[in-house]
Amino acid sequence: MLTAAVRNGWTRCRLLLQPVATGIRQLSEKRCATTAAQQNWQARVDLAAAYRALDQLGYNEGICNHLSLMTPSADGSGAELMLLVPYGLHWSRVRASDLVGLDAAGRVVEGNGRAETSAATIHRPLHEARPEAKAVFHLHSPYATALSCLQDSRLRMVHQNCLYFLSSIAYDLDYSGVSVQDSEGARLASCLAPDKTCLMMANHGYLVLAGTAAMAFHYSYYLERCAMYQLLAMQTGRELKELDPAFAKAAQQDMLKFAERDGEQFFRAVQQKLRDEGSDFDK
Repeated sequence: MLTAAVRNGWTRCRLLLQPVATGIRQLSEKRCATTAAQQNWQARVDLAAAYRALDQLGYNEGICNHLSLMTPSADGSGAELMLLVPYGLHWSRVRASDLVGLDAAGRVVEGNGRAETSAATIHRPLHEARPEAKAVFHLHSPYATALSCLQDSRLRMVHQNCLYFLSSIAYDLDYSGVSVQDSEGARLASCLAPDKTCLMMANHGYLVLAGTAAMAFHYSYYLERCAMYQLLAMQTGRELKELDPAFAKAAQQDMLKFAERDGEQFFRAVQQKLRDEGSDFDK
C-alpha cells in the first residue's frame, strides 16, 4: 500500500510531467499537420502538371474532362480529399493552388470554386470503389475516343506498347448519357474488375485508374498512342498483324517490370519540360 508521501510524490511528478507530455503531443500533432500539408501540396503540384501537360497533348475537350487525385487534407485532420480542377478553369491555366478539394460528401472544403457535376458524380464513386486508385483520369483524346466510337472498340495487340493493356483494359459497351448522379460513377466502377485499370467508354472516351498521378499520366499517354497506331494501321485497309497471344502474355511481364520506374521518370521529365517553358503550374 502506498504511503501518503509516496502518493503525493507521484502526484507532483504527474503535474511536473504534464506540460512535457502536452508539449510532445502538440509537437506530434504539428508534425502530422506539417506532413499532411506537404503531401497535399505535392499532390496539387502533380495534378496541376498533369492538367497542363495533357492540355498540351490535346487530350481534353473545352473545359470538360477531369483528372482527380486523392490526398490528405492540408489541415492535418486526417481526412482524405479529392482534388480536381474547379469548374470553368481551362486546363492550360491550372495551378496547384487553383485545385479544389472535395470531402466525402462532395463539398468543397479546400480552394475556391465549385466542382462540375459530372466530375463529382463519376470520380468520387470510383475512388470509393477502388481505394487503391488514388488517381482517376477521364479523357477524350482524339484516337482513343475515336476507337470508343466504333462498334468493335477493342484495343488490338498490334504494337509493343499495347502490352501495357493486355489484361488491364475493360469495356463499357453502352453509352448511358451525361452523368448527373453518383449512381453513374458506381455503374462505371462495376465495369472494372479488380485487375482492370482502364475503361473504354462507348461513344464517349476512357478512364484510367492508378496509384499515382505519374502512373495515370503514363497509361493515359500510352493508351492514346496505342489507339493511334491501331487506327492508322486500319486506315490502310490491310490486315492487322496482332501479337501472338502466348508471346504477348510473356512479353507483358517484361513491360510491367519497368512500368512504374519508367512512368515516374517520364512524369518528372514532363514536369521539368513545363518548368523550362516557364509554366506556373507549381504555384
